[in-house]
Amino acid sequence: MQVWIVEYIYDDNGSVGIRTAKVTAPDYETARQFALGDAPAVDFVMSLRPESEDQFLGRPAIRAREMTGKVAHDVPDPDEDIEDEDDV
Repeated sequence: MQVWIVEYIYDDNGSVGIRTAKVTAPDYETARQFALGDAPAVDFVMSLRPESEDQFLGRPAIRAREMTGKVAHDVPDPDEDIEDEDDV
């Protein structure tokens, strides 16, 4: 048996809902079927991956912001202003 991580992004009454769950199953297809049956809403996007050390907290929230146009990686670099002041 293997542990699978399911990430759901769904419509939560007009807001973006995010839910992460763990599924224990012998293979991808069995885990997928269980995850589909446990979906938090009728309309959703789901990713299913084997559990690994490479996963980090916050990934579903970052992905949801990207999908809704609130891109998380467009935050200005705070050190950029400091570098410009040194050039004067």
